[in-house]
Amino acid sequence: MNPRRPLLIQHSKSVPHAPLAVLRSPSPAGKRRLAKRVPLDSSSLKEKVAEGRMRVKTLGRYFANALFSPSPQPPPTGRGSSDARSRMSHRLGQALCLLAAAQLLACSGAASESQFEDANRLYETGKFAEAASLYQAAATNGVSANLLFNLGNAHFKSGQLGRTMAAYHRSLRLDPRNPETQANLRFAREQANTQPPALTLRQRWLRNLSLGEWTALASAAITLLLLLLAARQLKPGAFEGNSSWIRLPALGALGATLLLALAASDHFSDSRAFVIETKAVVRNGPLEESPESFKATDGTELLVHDRKGDFLEVETSLGEKGWIHSGDVELLTP
Repeated sequence: MNPRRPLLIQHSKSVPHAPLAVLRSPSPAGKRRLAKRVPLDSSSLKEKVAEGRMRVKTLGRYFANALFSPSPQPPPTGRGSSDARSRMSHRLGQALCLLAAAQLLACSGAASESQFEDANRLYETGKFAEAASLYQAAATNGVSANLLFNLGNAHFKSGQLGRTMAAYHRSLRLDPRNPETQANLRFAREQANTQPPALTLRQRWLRNLSLGEWTALASAAITLLLLLLAARQLKPGAFEGNSSWIRLPALGALGATLLLALAASDHFSDSRAFVIETKAVVRNGPLEESPESFKATDGTELLVHDRKGDFLEVETSLGEKGWIHSGDVELLTP
């Protein structure tokens, strides 16, 4: 087995409960072996917390500036004391709003970091269900691919295959080319004895990049076009006789924007769901009294076509259709 890929498995069905990668950061030698990724390392979330602290410091500077910096407006000629009090009240209001925002960011960042570390400790002691709950709570303040990967691992060790696959899929939405997450998802599917619904060529191609990467690509193309247009305004003669300097970036920006629109449409219209009950009843109609059509086991991946009340119209990869209670599945896009 490749030592650079700490996975759920040793690629053998005979050891379905082989240990996951360790939660803590590896030794220097381990870091060299796992150069690509340490799957259960908390560095990703810690970076998010650190970013929040940076925002708090920035808001603190704005707070000081709003309260103490001189006003750029000229002093009024009349009613000096009244206007001065009004300006001071306005500054105090701005400062208080910024201070409240800073406190909220600081509290949420500290809570996320604490929850994540507590979840890691619970995982190490074998309390996987409790660890999954804390990972889920930490995700309410912002998610990362590693956090969702950890959540999927905790669900797997708790025997919840449907929730496992949902977490891995969400992780892949943020980091779609990660080999460890892909391998763990394949193994979870093997354990659930299920196959995913077939994807179109366009879906497979668009999902090679995350929505954030498509956004960055479109932003870069549009920024380049705007810079070239600004340069042409500053130096009109620089682009004479060579219109491709503008046309090609314009076509690139248009193409990148269209691809972003397609990627966003695919992202938000993804209607997959995962069965989270041991044996969920799929009925012929959207009523509790409707006759049973078949039963879907934990981890079965479904496509959702419609919703009526508490029931979802679903289809399996084998083409079986029916209605399932919404409480028996976890939607990929809630």
